[in-house]
Amino acid sequence: MKPYILERMKSGAEERVGINLYSEYSLHAQLKEYLAEPGDRFEVLVEGKVIDLVRADGELVEVQTGHLFQIKAKVLGLAEKGYRVRVVYPVSVACELRRLDPVTNELLSVRRSPKRGNIYCLFDELVRAPELVAASNITFEVLMIHSAKTKTRDGSGSFWRRGDRTVDRELIQVISSHSFCSRDQWLAIIPGSLAQPWN
Repeated sequence: MKPYILERMKSGAEERVGINLYSEYSLHAQLKEYLAEPGDRFEVLVEGKVIDLVRADGELVEVQTGHLFQIKAKVLGLAEKGYRVRVVYPVSVACELRRLDPVTNELLSVRRSPKRGNIYCLFDELVRAPELVAASNITFEVLMIHSAKTKTRDGSGSFWRRGDRTVDRELIQVISSHSFCSRDQWLAIIPGSLAQPWN
């Protein structure tokens, strides 16, 4: 597992400039930076779709920090055309919550979120994109991360969030990685202590 160090993008700057970057939180761009290897290209158009990373060996890498159903059709369509696709999904096992003053943007507080993610959080998303499980030509990679979420209570957020708006999500550390590309690998997630028919 390589350490996460925020640096400039390593390659493919000419492909990514001005494409699909404006609505991203920092987390998405930082994960692409973390995953990039020499020879990879950023934000490349493939079959009319913008791909986050295209590996030197031809593998297509899609980083999804939001809902998995949003990229289901895109990923399955590319896989069905014979492309090797890797879906990378981060799960926060630890999250630092930062709050900014809505007027001055001064940092008011920092605390640790009581929520602790684990590998099974993945299935909260996969219930709406089950076709991605063990699909041909698709590798699913889960990155367990330490992240930071910055919020401000400027009134522009939803009623349920008491007006809080998320300003940014950032990567602090990648802790571990778990990849799944076969039926047996997916089934191995099921704890052995579970009774039949679950195991």
